[in-house]
Amino acid sequence: MPLSYDNSSLANQKKKEMGQEQTSSVSQDFRVPAKVGKYQLLERIGSGTCGIVYRAYDAILSRDIALKVSPVGTLDQTSGKIPGAQKAFVTETLSAGRLAHPNIVTVYEAGVDGSLNYLAMEYVEGMSLKEYGRGKRQLPPYRVVNIIAKVCEAIDFSHKMGIVHRDIKPANIMVSTTGDVKLLDFGIAISTSASDNLGSATPSLGTPNYMSPEQVTGKELGPRSDIYSLGAVMFEMLTGQQLFKAEKVKELFRAVIKETAPPLRSIRPDLPAELELLLARCLSKNPRQRFASGSDMATALRAIADKMAPPDLIPPELQSWMPLVQDLRFFSGFNARDVARFVSVSSLARFGAGKTALAKHTIDNHVYVILEGVASTRDGSGLSSVLGPGDCFGEAGFVRGDKCLADIDVMTDIVALKVASADVAALAESEQLPHYRMIANSIVQRRVSATDELMLDLAL
Repeated sequence: MPLSYDNSSLANQKKKEMGQEQTSSVSQDFRVPAKVGKYQLLERIGSGTCGIVYRAYDAILSRDIALKVSPVGTLDQTSGKIPGAQKAFVTETLSAGRLAHPNIVTVYEAGVDGSLNYLAMEYVEGMSLKEYGRGKRQLPPYRVVNIIAKVCEAIDFSHKMGIVHRDIKPANIMVSTTGDVKLLDFGIAISTSASDNLGSATPSLGTPNYMSPEQVTGKELGPRSDIYSLGAVMFEMLTGQQLFKAEKVKELFRAVIKETAPPLRSIRPDLPAELELLLARCLSKNPRQRFASGSDMATALRAIADKMAPPDLIPPELQSWMPLVQDLRFFSGFNARDVARFVSVSSLARFGAGKTALAKHTIDNHVYVILEGVASTRDGSGLSSVLGPGDCFGEAGFVRGDKCLADIDVMTDIVALKVASADVAALAESEQLPHYRMIANSIVQRRVSATDELMLDLAL
């Protein structure tokens, strides 16, 4: 039975007026069969440039993929123009042939099935930065810096391949459940080579909130246009608000061209002055004053992250806990900066007495470090252990994605630090090691303690 969706053109038009939606040349009310090519459609997961994206199943290779579909467009005999959706399909297909990079989503196959074009792509389980945009949720600043640095590396590679993305925005940056960062959707990309088959710059094609001044005015675009767009994304992730706001697109465009970006520290005075200067450089109206490459911007971001003082890293809800946190045996042997960086990607979790904090055989990709309260482990063998402040649980799911080996029963009310494996994986590689060392130390300490208790029981 074919899948169909309501016509969303009115909603999209309203979004365009508010400067939230990119220009698109295809209505998204076309019908899609339950199977396209060799792929069985499972669920709609979003929309990209000129197409709808589904989670689909590849039965031959036994894996989920992301499948973007769009209507096949034919040449207009009167105007001689190719419809935008068809052009986007060709553009993304041509781009995909060049862009093999860890931080760019992989395209497996492109094809046509009946009246539909399709692109089979790597399925990324996680969330796009759109889920954190405009203050819906906020990521710790240190994590934002590291995510943006990885996108910088993606666009640096793209630019070296002669491709300008032209639609850098939160919805096109995915963070997977394992912490991988992926740049999506090269449907309106352009080439910096005059002899290339990719498109050339077109005025007002992109997403208004993240378009560079030269993109708005239809001037020739280069890599520094993507640098500006990524700066606009970073501004939003750090402040919880979009760079410029306006009721109508033309007013938004006027602001992009003429208004100076607000200083970062006028909104977030807790962030380093160096980060404010870096962001101002990205958002300069003059492309020549921006970073020359994504690589240069990534290097500058990581240098700032290395200098961020521990208090700058810690979420407000956790600052009052820091005197206790630093004395926990879980953090024994680690300096204040390493502890702060662990806490920077943490949140507080609370469990009431008599509850099960974590059930045996469940998968939870978090590790929990007890700040106060007592719990016990119960694995069904008759052996158990008591966990108190400084102990952790959930390591198997955090490190390997394995099922929990025991029930974690709450004996007295517990407050714990909760850290997702994806949040640690999103940090720079050099910053990940201390996190895993802390967890390894805790496991070793617990096993030594359990062995001592067993030897004591045998002796008695």
